[in-house]
Amino acid sequence: MAKKKVATKAEREHLSKVASLGCLVCQRPANVHHIRPIGLGIGMRSGHYQTIPLCYDHHQGQFSIHNCKEQFEAMYGTEEELLHRTLKEIKNIEQVNNFFNLKGENNG
Repeated sequence: MAKKKVATKAEREHLSKVASLGCLVCQRPANVHHIRPIGLGIGMRSGHYQTIPLCYDHHQGQFSIHNCKEQFEAMYGTEEELLHRTLKEIKNIEQVNNFFNLKGENNG
């Protein structure tokens, strides 16, 4: 069995940003879910940048992405669609933060 690669500082920061968004479905506190693109084998996961935030119930609960993937995706979107949404939300937050940081520097 291959040893899991330790996340880099940049990857850990990204994972923290993803989790901070809250669950994409219900906005409760979230953990990260590594999406599984078509063709990726069982027991394998994608990289740390291919993650979406899901609460326990939507990640591993009875009607979750792990236990009822087809139904989950029919209701909430595919993993790829949710990844796109996640990355877009992070980008929007970073743009807002950059705006206020720049604004604060100009007024100082």
